[in-house]
Amino acid sequence: MNCSKCGSLLKENAKFCPGCGSPVSMTQGNSSTCASCGTTLIPGAKFCPSCGKPITPKQSNICSKCNNLLIPGAKFCAFCGTFSAPASNNCPRCNNVIKEGMKFCGVCGASLNSQVNVCRQCGQPLSPNTKFCGKCGTPVNMP
Repeated sequence: MNCSKCGSLLKENAKFCPGCGSPVSMTQGNSSTCASCGTTLIPGAKFCPSCGKPITPKQSNICSKCNNLLIPGAKFCAFCGTFSAPASNNCPRCNNVIKEGMKFCGVCGASLNSQVNVCRQCGQPLSPNTKFCGKCGTPVNMP
């Protein structure tokens, strides 16, 4: 990503340009580009507006308030402090927030009724016959 004023290279999540000191706008700092054609993508887009290729989902969520990437497993956004949805409401493949009752992920198409059991607290995939989650310690068979 480059600064819109001077063209200097910006680090991910930079708040100011290292070249000219200009503040980086939220849309400029959080935009990504299409892996196929390099076009700047609109946040939340599922397909590239130029070439039409599907956008590969990232392995982390985006904050609903400030659009910064959430740290995997974080309960709050590190940038604005907004509470993020619990991991149990996320797709086990792409971590997209899913609504109750959905049978497939709207981003990656993963079946949400798969045979793979996941921890209801943190979303960690669980092996068969596991009694406690190895990541957070939540009992598996208790409500």
